[in-house]
Amino acid sequence: MNSNIIFKYNTIEKRLTNLENEVKDINKKCDMILELLKDNSKDCKKMSSHIDFIDNVYENVKAPLNFVCNSINNNNLLTDK
Repeated sequence: MNSNIIFKYNTIEKRLTNLENEVKDINKKCDMILELLKDNSKDCKKMSSHIDFIDNVYENVKAPLNFVCNSINNNNLLTDK
């Protein structure tokens, strides 16, 4: 009976050690994911700044560009007749 208890104890101890190792591995992977998320957040901020810049440029150029395009289109309509 005593050897059976020792065997069960050793089995439980091995399983516990395996679980501890798996938890350590999962924690390492979580840390890696968190670092990737931090880097991704920085890149997203950069992209957001770029998008804002493009939007501002478009807002400033939109009216003059529409005027030029409309002038060209109106000119073509008058010369086609």
